Amino acid sequence: MSSHNPSDSTNHGDLYDKSYFDVRAHDFKRKAMYSQEFDRIKSKTGLEGGDVLDIGCGLGEFLEHFPSQKWNRYGIEVSQYAVDICQKKGISFNLSQQPEIFDLIVLRGTLQHLDQPLDTLKMCYRWLRPGGWVCVLATPNAGGPVYRLFQDLPALDPPRNFIVFSDKILNQCLSNLGFRNISLVYPYWSTPYASIFKDHINFVLRCIGIKTSFAFWRNMMECYAKK
Repeated sequence: MSSHNPSDSTNHGDLYDKSYFDVRAHDFKRKAMYSQEFDRIKSKTGLEGGDVLDIGCGLGEFLEHFPSQKWNRYGIEVSQYAVDICQKKGISFNLSQQPEIFDLIVLRGTLQHLDQPLDTLKMCYRWLRPGGWVCVLATPNAGGPVYRLFQDLPALDPPRNFIVFSDKILNQCLSNLGFRNISLVYPYWSTPYASIFKDHINFVLRCIGIKTSFAFWRNMMECYAKK
């Protein structure tokens, strides 16, 4: 495993043990989202193969959508338990420190877990080949109506979270770092998490002081940016 690990700058690996991953083992909605997100990556980037890095790759479930015949798959992960499983799946953690080595870098549900997220995004820019893409997926959006009203989102996990970006601020940060062709997606309506009538009822209940947890439009975002 590379000694430089942008998702482990303060050694939080003890927060991501076997029990952390066991909770989502039977999350079929998550698995359905993987397929949707992979299809959007192909559509947005036009990439069909190359070298892909998943920062915060977990057990490698998302990387499994990238066919090994077309993609060289790399990961960064703070949990040694997860790393051991990923390596059995053929995912490499031996990362070169050289610039311009990846065609695609994915941060899926990762950005809010980083205590130095801008350093990681800078590293993404350095590691991407010219024309390469960074894809920030499954990321809480502080610019959505639920967070702006209640300062909370179902996807947040305070002991493991640091900074919650808004869509506007993330766009600005990526632009300032040199990325271009930046586009934002708010994947609520077509996701398996959406229950439109129930979610809007829960939103009204929250407005009158009854705390509930629910999916909602612009709660989560995706961002695609090209070097």
